[in-house]
Amino acid sequence: MVGDLVLDEDSREVWRAGAPIRLTATEFALLRYLMRNPRRVLSKAQILDRVWSYDFGGQANIVELYVSYLRKKIDAGRSPMIHTRRGSGYLIRPGENGENGEGSEGSEGGVRGERGGSRG
Repeated sequence: MVGDLVLDEDSREVWRAGAPIRLTATEFALLRYLMRNPRRVLSKAQILDRVWSYDFGGQANIVELYVSYLRKKIDAGRSPMIHTRRGSGYLIRPGENGENGEGSEGSEGGVRGERGGSRG
């Protein structure tokens, strides 16, 4: 969990503020990687390596494209959680507007369902 964003590995489901969010397999993988590293700036190269597992031969804009897809789904009408650090990369952190950040850096790196984690 990061703020009010919950990702369940077992069911491959995502919710924000209790509302379900439908993601493609690649969007899910990208969000999972971001959520496993809350508040840490991840470079495009790191993201390419961990989410796509190979070099796109200069097409690093694929990361930008998928980050934009996630923003449209995760941040739609809400306080932004996915942030860009110009020249460095991307990070996820709890939204502003009083959204509770508790648990954002807790066990399982912000992802539920690993090693028998609970669902809810």
